[in-house]
Amino acid sequence: MKATVLVENHSLFNKFYNAEHGYSAWLEDEHVKVLYDTGYSDKFIKNAIELGIDLRMADYVVISHGHYDHSGGLKYLIKYYEENAMYRKPVLLMTTPDIMLPKYQFEWNVPLGMDVSMEVLEKFFEVRFVSEPLWLTENLVYMGITEITNDFEREFPQSPKILRNGKWEDDYVDEDTQLAYRHKNGKDVSVFTACAHYGICNIMEYAKKLTGVKHVHTYLGGSHLRSDEVSQHQMDKTCEYVRNEKIDRFYICHDTDLNCTLQLANACPVMEAGVGLVVECD
Repeated sequence: MKATVLVENHSLFNKFYNAEHGYSAWLEDEHVKVLYDTGYSDKFIKNAIELGIDLRMADYVVISHGHYDHSGGLKYLIKYYEENAMYRKPVLLMTTPDIMLPKYQFEWNVPLGMDVSMEVLEKFFEVRFVSEPLWLTENLVYMGITEITNDFEREFPQSPKILRNGKWEDDYVDEDTQLAYRHKNGKDVSVFTACAHYGICNIMEYAKKLTGVKHVHTYLGGSHLRSDEVSQHQMDKTCEYVRNEKIDRFYICHDTDLNCTLQLANACPVMEAGVGLVVECD
């Protein structure tokens, strides 16, 4: 199994790829290819071309949640398909129709939700809303809605609001989803996240439960740990979990500020992530 970071906040040193505040990754296992999120622009497409990845070969496109920095690139992907003779419809996996609801950041006075309609999506994708786990290969699983197992993550809603039934409400980003890979040794799991709105501890515990293993070998993705949005109590409990888990490869990237990264690094050595990173799991 191989995962390649197509877009992230940073590019790896001396790689000269495009970076932005967003996330996109390309996962390959057996014969199955998965595009996981699209960033907010066409940068993931440019990077994929430079990396020799043909996005037309995606069997699945997974959108983790509705925020623009993960779904905004969909319109550029559609344009790429139109211009490059896309002859089939990949499966577009999302957890619930709520992912399509408008989201707005009132502090910035900007919309933050998905900007492609269902009508357009259905022209180019086989759209499926799947809230339960779905095995894409023998060992790669789309996790669906994460099970909550602790009382310290998801303490506060996100600052953007969601429009539900004509009313702007607090948003905990309930539609968020991830992917996990069960190693062939039957003992380890690798976890691939985007923003990790359910919290990295909830997500890793759920990945272990789904795959029937006891240890997280690799974590790659964001954590949504930023000092202005999480309590020190949550950071302390998260670091305690990470320290006890003894993760072999800990790639914390998108949507994690420096202060939180340093605290996590004191609990478990953090490895550098960025555009162009390739991670292989056996």
